[in-house]
Amino acid sequence: MPSLKKIVIDSYPITTPYVGVGEFCRQIGKRLSERAFELRSQYGIELYFILPPQFKGYFGNNVHYICMPALLRGIAPFYPIKADLFHIPYQYNKIKNLYFAKKQLLTIHDINFIYEKKNEELKKAINKFKGKINKTDYISYISEFACKDTEEHFNVKLPKKIIYNGVTDLSNSFQEETLPSNLPKNFLFHISSLLPKKNVHLLVKMMKYLPDYNLVIAGNWNSNYAKNIKREISDNRINNIYILSNVTESEKATLYKFCKAFLFPSLCEGFGLPPIEAMKFGKPVFLSKLTSLPEIGGNEAFYWEDLSPQKMAEVLKDKLALYDASSDYPERLIKSASRFNWDNCVDQYIKYYLEILGIEE
Repeated sequence: MPSLKKIVIDSYPITTPYVGVGEFCRQIGKRLSERAFELRSQYGIELYFILPPQFKGYFGNNVHYICMPALLRGIAPFYPIKADLFHIPYQYNKIKNLYFAKKQLLTIHDINFIYEKKNEELKKAINKFKGKINKTDYISYISEFACKDTEEHFNVKLPKKIIYNGVTDLSNSFQEETLPSNLPKNFLFHISSLLPKKNVHLLVKMMKYLPDYNLVIAGNWNSNYAKNIKREISDNRINNIYILSNVTESEKATLYKFCKAFLFPSLCEGFGLPPIEAMKFGKPVFLSKLTSLPEIGGNEAFYWEDLSPQKMAEVLKDKLALYDASSDYPERLIKSASRFNWDNCVDQYIKYYLEILGIEE
């Protein structure tokens, strides 16, 4: 009997399961582990997950675990496992390679550092990224935009696949009692990391032109950018903006469920998870036309061509009227968002694994 092929997947980011790459690692790992018996019996593949020690067993008993304390991640490349494939789940991964792995697959979500960093910081980020590209054999991108952006800036010629992220359907996770009692009805909603690239300050300025609407902004308010926004709201006594910190998954679902619309004027996205989460509730979403957002939002999303606060307010009022007048619009949004689901995503990764390993389906 031929020896089993070993695929190692770094899933360490599940320590933050509901944030970006943590959610990606959690959902991919969960669904791969559910198919572990199939992969072993049909294709001779064994799955190994790199995780913190306290997460041993997280993906069940049909897979293997390489448990690694955070302090030892620096020497992880020399872990003595002769893997046939090492999957690195995102471009900023702390484990850059496995020395004994025959092939490596890198998933690239974005190259936002190109737009966010300057001078020496940018040079360091570019060199670090080039180093990771030089160590990999295959690439997956989470969007056409992420692929195009990376190849244009770094002239990457490696074998590739575009595999869209799944987006978890939260529409059955809401609990009305988790909605803060002080929130008004028919509120507009934004949730993000509240970093400069999210352009949240434009939403604050826009609300001056929307006195009959209210806006809920949720996220982590610890960054300097977020603190400045909070100060602007307070100093200008803007009374139609409500602030929420670090909401739970259930609270987030409830905010999607009861909001009037979701707003996301981001400057820079490799994918754009929150707009799709909102669309799965049938909610209208308003997006910038930048980077990946038109690709992800598709034809059913509304777009701000002009990111000046007054024009944004005008577009919002006009398009909300269009949404309200179209009884089928919620179903159209839900159908559009259904393109992005984790089962499809994992199906495509399994096909890519088999292709890389030279195994016929």
